[in-house]
Amino acid sequence: MINRRTLLRALGAGASVTIAGGSIVGCASRPVGEDRDPNHVRVWGAIAAFEEYETNVIEAFTEQNPDIKVTISPAPSNGSGDNSPVITAVRGRTGPDLYWMDRFNGAQFASLGLLEPINDLIEEYEGVSPEEYMSGWVKFATDELYYDGQWYGLPLDTDTRALFYNKDLADEAGIDPALLDPANGPMTIDQMWDINDSFNIQDERGTYEKLTWIPWDDQGSLLMWAYAYDVQMFDDDSCNMMLNSEDMLGVARTYSEWVKRLDFPRVDAFKATYQPPNAPPSQTSFFSGRQLFQISVPDSVGSLLKYKPDMRYGLTHLPTAREGGEPFNWAGGFAFVMPKGSSMSEAAWKLMTFYTGYEGQKIYMPGIKKIPTNIKAAKDPEAFDPEIQFFVDQMPYATSRLPLPVGTKVWDAMFTMQDSLNQQSKTPEEAVRIAQDYVNPTMQQFCPVRLPEGYGEPDPNFTADDAQSFDA
Repeated sequence: MINRRTLLRALGAGASVTIAGGSIVGCASRPVGEDRDPNHVRVWGAIAAFEEYETNVIEAFTEQNPDIKVTISPAPSNGSGDNSPVITAVRGRTGPDLYWMDRFNGAQFASLGLLEPINDLIEEYEGVSPEEYMSGWVKFATDELYYDGQWYGLPLDTDTRALFYNKDLADEAGIDPALLDPANGPMTIDQMWDINDSFNIQDERGTYEKLTWIPWDDQGSLLMWAYAYDVQMFDDDSCNMMLNSEDMLGVARTYSEWVKRLDFPRVDAFKATYQPPNAPPSQTSFFSGRQLFQISVPDSVGSLLKYKPDMRYGLTHLPTAREGGEPFNWAGGFAFVMPKGSSMSEAAWKLMTFYTGYEGQKIYMPGIKKIPTNIKAAKDPEAFDPEIQFFVDQMPYATSRLPLPVGTKVWDAMFTMQDSLNQQSKTPEEAVRIAQDYVNPTMQQFCPVRLPEGYGEPDPNFTADDAQSFDA
């Protein structure tokens, strides 16, 4: 047996390991064409930063299932839309039984025939309908794993977004604390601009010394503001993208006005001064007290504790487009799936459901400081780091990115549009037309396709009443 430190060092070097009956031993890669042992589960697992916590999950699983052997190898890069590792493995019959995958890739990978559906496994091993079983996870996460009437995996971690604010700068700006109190609901975008106009500080040359907010900074994006304005990006009935709709054009025009209002080149210069490219994670315009608000994810809580522990900060809802409106949010994260060629054995199913279920998520989430997607775990304050409670409370308002075979193209199109509006190289009318022309022809190759039923609607199994606390 080797100790965990040796294990992590081996994983960091790209080796694979086996955990069997609670012991850890070295293991070579499986030869092409080797018959699969149904009690040997091969996993492409978590990224290096999470391996220690993954090991804890696997050790707990093998204690309960000593006859099941688990081989873990680091997952190949699987960024948005990068399906080359899976294609290579499927073609070469060298793929794993379970694959730790960016959930955003679910519908795309399924549409390309790279994943195995799990509906039959649910019925065989859980004895309930797939719909009933999948209701145990938050819906926006299971939506990303749904395609053409089948589910293709189980969700693991997730994130949401929040508006961070510097309390000292908020006091300096004279902001009424009640306005920032999430118990009073979200601020509006207009209120953000009112604060902006009274707080921003520029020198005699117009160079920014302090800024209220930057709508495209960190997790702020044109895509996020499309969610804020309730833009419908896909029409189920016609199976057409709607990236050139009047609603999307309205958001593009509004965003373009924001860019002009803040003067993008001056904001760019501000960021280059206080947060230059390749700066260490401790050097940001928000950490340095130069930026009042920043939209970010739970990871930033850990960064603040590590790099700026003395900073007085608060968290509140994302600003909404309409006064008195419900909060809104969007979330991403990872999942476990079974690529084509997986054994789809009972042992593989047991590990998949343990890892992504209540027990596994309760072990895994506190260490990685992410939000559980399993509803029982999300309702258990011991199943995640208490510092990110506010982000957990945002889940009832969250949706996923479009779970479509062209999800990656939509992502690329929205950020290309954002860049062109930032640089003022395209008019809003040109930008939305280019986005639609880029995505819709590809979408037509998969029609007819419909979004999951109830996509974008509140999850009846995890509502605002399940929120633990809005204490910022």
